[in-house]
Amino acid sequence: MRMHQSSSTAGTIYGVLYPGDAGHKYQNPNSPTVECYTNVTPYDFALIDSLANREEASQMMLHQIDFDDDHKQLLPSLPSTSDLGKFRVSAERHAAYESLWRLLTFTGVVANTAVWLYI
Repeated sequence: MRMHQSSSTAGTIYGVLYPGDAGHKYQNPNSPTVECYTNVTPYDFALIDSLANREEASQMMLHQIDFDDDHKQLLPSLPSTSDLGKFRVSAERHAAYESLWRLLTFTGVVANTAVWLYI
């Protein structure tokens, strides 16, 4: 982050505003002192980066997107507009999930049967 602030080149960054992860009461808080981040919270990043506009920066973050599919930039690798709408699970991953749930179901049935037979 500091590298981009000291750069002398100017440019335009395109993206979508991102409010951060939805919080819940069981999530672990971020620990910036040991650089352990478990969720995306704009407020924490505004404090860490010592942004001048801390009030505004703690509301939303900019998720950078490459809107030009014909001329994609190489580094940093950015998601394109077509990548945002796609969420695909490969056939291998899907088969692994299926096997996992079958094994868990079978184990649960066997455990329940054993409990009911021996009680």
